[in-house]
Amino acid sequence: MINLVVILLIMTVVGFLTQNTIRELTLNDIQNLARLTQTNIYAEINQELVEPLNTAIIMAQNTFVVEMMDEDTVETESKIASYLSAIQKTTGYESVFLVPHSTLSYYHPGGTDAKVDLESKSSFWYKERVVSEDPYSIVVNTEQLDDNALTLYINANMKDASGQFIGLTGVGKRITQLREILGRYEETFGVRAYLVDDHGLILIHSNESLIKEETVFELEEISTQALTLWSEQALIQDYQIDNKFFIVQGIPMLNWNLVVTKSTSALTRTLNEYSMRIYLSLLVAAVFILIATRFTIDRYKNQIVYLSNIDQLTRIPNRTIFDLSLREAIDSTHETHFCLALYDLDNLKHINDELGHDKGDEALKVTAELAKSLFTSPDMVARVGGDEFAIIMYQQLHEAEKSIDQFHDIVQKNLKLRAIDATVSIGVAESRDDDSARTVYKRADEALYTSKKSGKNTVKSTH
Repeated sequence: MINLVVILLIMTVVGFLTQNTIRELTLNDIQNLARLTQTNIYAEINQELVEPLNTAIIMAQNTFVVEMMDEDTVETESKIASYLSAIQKTTGYESVFLVPHSTLSYYHPGGTDAKVDLESKSSFWYKERVVSEDPYSIVVNTEQLDDNALTLYINANMKDASGQFIGLTGVGKRITQLREILGRYEETFGVRAYLVDDHGLILIHSNESLIKEETVFELEEISTQALTLWSEQALIQDYQIDNKFFIVQGIPMLNWNLVVTKSTSALTRTLNEYSMRIYLSLLVAAVFILIATRFTIDRYKNQIVYLSNIDQLTRIPNRTIFDLSLREAIDSTHETHFCLALYDLDNLKHINDELGHDKGDEALKVTAELAKSLFTSPDMVARVGGDEFAIIMYQQLHEAEKSIDQFHDIVQKNLKLRAIDATVSIGVAESRDDDSARTVYKRADEALYTSKKSGKNTVKSTH
């Protein structure tokens, strides 16, 4: 009897300690999964916002426009209107404009039919930019959320060589992908994601009935003091409230906050059931816990590895794996040279706008599948940006050029891609003995830029 009691006590203690250890390990994995999901969501949202900002800044630095915009003539109006029209046609933005400070003419793709009246109160937006030290301003129209979209307006200051204000240029872009981004990660990884203002009011969510009707505090049943919402800085804050993990990050460009939460309720219920079984049948329950929880841990670890390494759309390696592979290739350059090819999908913006994002996504997936089928191990294909892909080929330049030409030919003949007028521009660079990952990537990127500049749907290479 004493021996049996001792054995039961030992088994009880071991079962209790095992359960606590497994609980801590699994909670850590769940928290890591939530953090990685939040990082990926933030990166995709930021990509949607950076594009129009870069366009406005580049427009403000266009020396061609600066040199002629002070001439308030019919010819000047025609040239600037053509320039703005070309930008609007290429980007698909809702609005594109330019205002020279010398004439105060408001140019748009249709020409100019008005001037900015500095005496009018309605011109506050222009007068604020004249005295502002910031190079640009960003305004989000939160009233246009009826179609789960918002319009982002960016105004960029134009300055002369001495730094004096000489005008203003800007764009307005309608963004429709934010709700789709949140919904995709919720469905795939079991998190809940919100875009909220500093008061917690839901502005974007996968469930459109909640938008501007509920707060994140009400939905998650937590106090308004539980989370610190501060959209002016992109700080990441972690919270554990009851059985939930919360990760909050400000999005300064929107003055919004991204909130991602992952519940551990399912884990808690499962572990309580395990406890009952341990006390009813210690040995059987202990073995069951070890097997079942090992499966749970592996599942979360596999999700973490998958989320970290694989691009969700094309199912090929992402930038993380590419960077590692490129460094490995650089380290082996003294033994064997390699070539790096960068290609991107031409006219993706046009395809998305005219045919829908599903067609744009299909084009990205098809080119990735074609590249993956042609370039097999030890070569590798990865998605390194929105519409940009990279191929590492362990071949000399003349061999790599043949392979890339074959890939380019396959893309051109693909019926799905031809149906939506999708082509690729490609740049190829051969590694050198003194190369770093940055230098060989830069040469390939320059070759890609030359390919795009020469009319797209071409291949350019460099040593």
